[in-house]
Amino acid sequence: VCCVNDCESLLDEIEEAVGAPVAEPSELLAVVGNLSSQATLSDDPPRDLKGSLTNQLEQIAAAHGGRVPLHGRLFAQWLHYA
Repeated sequence: VCCVNDCESLLDEIEEAVGAPVAEPSELLAVVGNLSSQATLSDDPPRDLKGSLTNQLEQIAAAHGGRVPLHGRLFAQWLHYA
């Protein structure tokens, strides 16, 4: 392993909370909004997940039968901005 990926620890926490490889957007928004891990380098408050981030997550779910696959490229990209 050459370097630590901060997103992996966040994804691990999400997987543990969800307990499945897919989840509904509302469940993911609740989990991500309450993550104990902070991958940012600043002391900024947690990002507001309403608005475009919620819409994007709902679009990902719509493309996958109403649930978001946690190990998909689109969720990884979404998580990066959340």
